[in-house]
Amino acid sequence: MSSKRSNELIERYEQMLKGAASFYFDTDEIDEISDYYDSKGQLKKALEVIEFGLKLHPDNGDLLLKQARYLLFLDRVDEARSIMAGLADYGVDATLIRAELLFLDGRVDKGHALLLSLLDSDELREDICFDALDIYADYNCFGELIEFVEKAENRLPDSRELLREMAAICEERSEYEQAVTIYNKLIDKDPYSVADWFSLAKIEALLKHYDKAIEACDFALAVKEDDDSIVSFKGYCYYDSGQYESAVEQFLEYAAITKEKSVAYELIGECYVKMEDNENALAFFLKALDLDPSNPNICYQLATCYYDLGDVQKAIVYLKDTLSLDERDDEAHSFLGEIFLRQGDYEAAYRHLSRSLDLNGDDLETLRLKGETCLNLAYYDEAVSIFEAVVKEDVYDLQTRFNLVIAYARNNNEAEAERQMQIIDHMAQTFDFGMLSDEEQQQWKNVQNAIRMLKKFLMETLKPGDDEKGDNEKSLS
Repeated sequence: MSSKRSNELIERYEQMLKGAASFYFDTDEIDEISDYYDSKGQLKKALEVIEFGLKLHPDNGDLLLKQARYLLFLDRVDEARSIMAGLADYGVDATLIRAELLFLDGRVDKGHALLLSLLDSDELREDICFDALDIYADYNCFGELIEFVEKAENRLPDSRELLREMAAICEERSEYEQAVTIYNKLIDKDPYSVADWFSLAKIEALLKHYDKAIEACDFALAVKEDDDSIVSFKGYCYYDSGQYESAVEQFLEYAAITKEKSVAYELIGECYVKMEDNENALAFFLKALDLDPSNPNICYQLATCYYDLGDVQKAIVYLKDTLSLDERDDEAHSFLGEIFLRQGDYEAAYRHLSRSLDLNGDDLETLRLKGETCLNLAYYDEAVSIFEAVVKEDVYDLQTRFNLVIAYARNNNEAEAERQMQIIDHMAQTFDFGMLSDEEQQQWKNVQNAIRMLKKFLMETLKPGDDEKGDNEKSLS
């Protein structure tokens, strides 16, 4: 039907709903109107059309079947079951509905048998098989789905789309090995299918079989040279497998054929960062930014490069550029806050670290930095709260535990500072630190010496009033 006639049909129906006119609709027209609302995802309206049609055409089997299907979609299962019980229709559409009702009742074996019976129907079409796959997937019947597809392969003249749908379901379920088997079967059917070779490459990459993924990309590129999406994906495979020099070569090839050259240059820059070659990384990030000056991620990458090269002022410039482009970048706020903290600009550090935590309150490292900033600003209550939160999440964080002692002491809570040091001492003697890094283990092994140094530091740096000084030194010694 032409779109013009379809629009006229919908307009007539909606005029009737408004009471503006009275029209008669035959069953085919009712079917078309319901399909229109169905295509818009308006299933409740589609059902209302069918129910209106049944007033005009009572007991029409096709309309009743469609009514049952919509009721099932809308979770009105008992009503759908009642309709199907009164229908003598055992065609394909009716069988699909009856099968789903059986799956809903937990009678998977009977529902599976009904769906398999569709494969013997003279009406079997590819779309019917897709409907069956949807039912298997909705009720998590993966083994039955595999059996259905294997048998459907022998009945359909071309089963490739069905196999691709099954592979997609496997991928959604993280059944990657099964997906690999399916794509290899598809490639056996059509060795020149670029789409299947590329899909196989993606699955192999998910399995971290990077050599196989790269090989699949090569086969795809042998069929379709200079496909920029495949060329770039091959570069990602090299990158993810740690073959950064090969990744650079691949992304250079990508840069030569893509319109998104800034993306290619950024990827090359990231490869050089991994190789700790900040000079080359800087050169490509600058080329990328020249082509895409509004990209905050490139600005952030430049900031990290300049920082690693010792040019802190340029790092600050590019971090500010990052935030001017994306004020909600919590990592940029945290990085900038850390730089200001190290430079002694505690107010600026506090402002950026606070904003970072507003955006991402779960970042422990930013919390640690803010706690250290609070110590320098004499915000001791806040420092205590922050350090307590950090050690709650990371019980082995020795440095933060020491900072907590300092925060309590500077907040004139010497008793709690002493208790915290006792906790550290107890942990050092009783805890198993085998899961920590060698450096962290060594810190805990040296904890007694560290506590003595901390006490000395507190006595030297805290400056209590003359009347309190003796008592404080005694409590911390």
